[in-house]
Amino acid sequence: MVLNHIDPQAIPDDDNSTVCTAATPPETVVADLMDEDYAFGDIKTNSSVPWPGSTFIIRSTSSGHVITLVDGQIILAPIGGRGSIHWVCMETKGWLGFRNKASGRLLGHDDKGNLRCAAGRHQGWENFCVRLRPEGGYVLLMTHFERLWHVGIKKEHGVEKLAKIGDGGNDGLVWEFVKV
Repeated sequence: MVLNHIDPQAIPDDDNSTVCTAATPPETVVADLMDEDYAFGDIKTNSSVPWPGSTFIIRSTSSGHVITLVDGQIILAPIGGRGSIHWVCMETKGWLGFRNKASGRLLGHDDKGNLRCAAGRHQGWENFCVRLRPEGGYVLLMTHFERLWHVGIKKEHGVEKLAKIGDGGNDGLVWEFVKV
């Protein structure tokens, strides 16, 4: 058996070509992406990701109005009026829930699908899923048996109410979650 001896000395490189390598920064910085002045399409946002343990104002991007608890009713109202607008995000069995900071009750729906704030415990009718839209903002979804329904506006006896509506398409409102 013949073993070739390899000299550990450096092998001379007679190639005089230039090699260009891209300089890669040691980290990627995205701090300015969610600045208040950054726009997703036509939607200006200072929205945060809804996360358990944080408190939010939940605002419709189309009207600027917020989910508000007034006299035991859930309405979409402008900021600055009567009512409670702060919602503490929580999690139970993987589902998000939103507890009103003033009443201590959870946002959910009644047997007609209308939004309400009455439950003391996070159960099936208070389960939410929040989905980010490619254009910005979020859709707010609620459980209905084995389906997810959008949260939007429905008319009942000529009156607009926040409710879970439809189980497909883009029927729901687009929301922002403003952390407070």
